[in-house]
Amino acid sequence: MSDSIVADTGRQTTALQQYRRRPAAYSMPTNSFDQKLIAFMISISGVAKTDRVLELACGNGNATLAFAQRCTRAIGIDVIEEPLRRARATAVARNITNADFIVSEVERLSLADGVFNGAVCRFSFHHFANPTRVLAELVRVVASGGWMVITDMVTSEDPIKAELHNQMERLCDPTHFRTLPASEFERMFNEHGLRISMRVARDARLTLDDWIRFGGATLENAVKLRSMVAEALEQDRAGLNFTRDGDQIRLVHKSVSFVLEKE
Repeated sequence: MSDSIVADTGRQTTALQQYRRRPAAYSMPTNSFDQKLIAFMISISGVAKTDRVLELACGNGNATLAFAQRCTRAIGIDVIEEPLRRARATAVARNITNADFIVSEVERLSLADGVFNGAVCRFSFHHFANPTRVLAELVRVVASGGWMVITDMVTSEDPIKAELHNQMERLCDPTHFRTLPASEFERMFNEHGLRISMRVARDARLTLDDWIRFGGATLENAVKLRSMVAEALEQDRAGLNFTRDGDQIRLVHKSVSFVLEKE
């Protein structure tokens, strides 16, 4: 990677410690939902062939590689080396030569100012201990006139429901920090001089069993979570639209994709 992009070396953060608690999450194969989401993010980004694009929290690099086929250069950032090695191997296997992957902390990116035309981040902000600081770093490395696509799940605007929701998420997924309400995302964007040009909401319906399985909850935490869900089921105290379907409990995860423009 050229010196024009790399400004300093990355450092370990709380995020690194969180991700190390659940390394298996990086080994999950790409599914149809991931493929459709990546295609959707590309379609709404307006990415140009001459753009340089950053993906934050890139994991195995699937979105980075997809954007690389549509821009001049794509860089994937993550806090752990192992998934980046797999991403590099995939790039070689697919003969994608304009994608790079580097380790960096997320609150202090090892990247120079304004070197990207666009940035993407999918379903990662709820893992960040300081999302405002992470967003500030994205704003710093994207040039004026550039774009961002940020997709993440959102929680209820009711703070009591949001708190219960987040308690459940932390039991389900040890890497979870805090899901934000959509209004908090919008305030952050406004405070950092970003204009929302598109806002697309989506509901993902899943079973409680699938939620626990995907999150990697311990047996002890799964028992606690099931108990909390049983108590919240009738009154929807967590804003997750719990319903009972025979022996199954179903819920709804809400997410929003924001397309942002930097002035």
